[in-house]
Amino acid sequence: MKNSNIIFPEVNTDEEYEKFKLNNGELCKKVALEIVTQHHLPSEPLSPYDGTNIVFSHGKSRVIKIFPPLHKSHFDNEVLTMKHLHNKLSVKTPKIEYVGEINCWPYIVMSQLEGTLLEDLWEKLDHDNKIIIIRELGLLIHEVHSIPTKGLEAIDCHWKKFINQQLNQCVARHRETGLPAILLQQIPQYLDSINNLLPVIKKPVILTGEYTPMNFLVKQEAGVWHIHGLIDFGDSMLGLPEYDLLGPGAFLIQGDKILLREFLYSYGYSPEEMTNTLSHKLTALMLLHRYSRLNVQIRIDNWENKVKSLDDLEKLVWGF
Repeated sequence: MKNSNIIFPEVNTDEEYEKFKLNNGELCKKVALEIVTQHHLPSEPLSPYDGTNIVFSHGKSRVIKIFPPLHKSHFDNEVLTMKHLHNKLSVKTPKIEYVGEINCWPYIVMSQLEGTLLEDLWEKLDHDNKIIIIRELGLLIHEVHSIPTKGLEAIDCHWKKFINQQLNQCVARHRETGLPAILLQQIPQYLDSINNLLPVIKKPVILTGEYTPMNFLVKQEAGVWHIHGLIDFGDSMLGLPEYDLLGPGAFLIQGDKILLREFLYSYGYSPEEMTNTLSHKLTALMLLHRYSRLNVQIRIDNWENKVKSLDDLEKLVWGF
């Protein structure tokens, strides 16, 4: 891209970036318009989307996603993973049209997928349709995990090193997020009882870490909603398969044991594999996820008052 006359303010922390986004909507739109001009795209309305990064729809056919320099790794991950997955799944993923930078702020111009965000519909769906979607989600995650990872070495998180770092930071992180004290004090012993299993990995798979209702597009066919598209790969990495099961468990399954079983069956677990060890491991990984914030992510009404221990929490969210 040609040199731009637009000057971004210096942004060095996530707090500064959030403040920038909040107060500079017109500047962000001006940047998106410059991207449109530089790439000779047709004149179409630009509409902002909510998200971690700066995102605009360009008419109904494209999305423009702009990353601050401190999220450069997210940009790199997204480009690499999106290219790797394109046309390899049973659902749609965006196609990259252009990439570039404006004043060291990288951006992607990509195709816009049809459909409705699952986040906008999930609570309104009847239970039978939820079962259909949760089965499709289990199959989709298994699909992604089955794709060869050759060429993705740049996003390898080196699982053992990653999980040990998460173990070291876990208590401090959950103290910051306001986890109830009665649960906070139990974390070391709870993790100690299973941490011999957490670093073990037979074969790294592609993880998005973000199988949440904010990253799926669904479409209705004959009165039934189905998964149609998958978006957002900025947090992609190579690692332990079970790490990708956390988003569906917290955001969508919400303690519903029928949905939990259907999800794990469709992913590939047998009934014999649905054990206390598995539920304990998934709860531990939920605590160790790099964006773990249980008061937001566990969508079970009043869950904090329903549990007195991490064992109770395990039974509530993952217990079989």
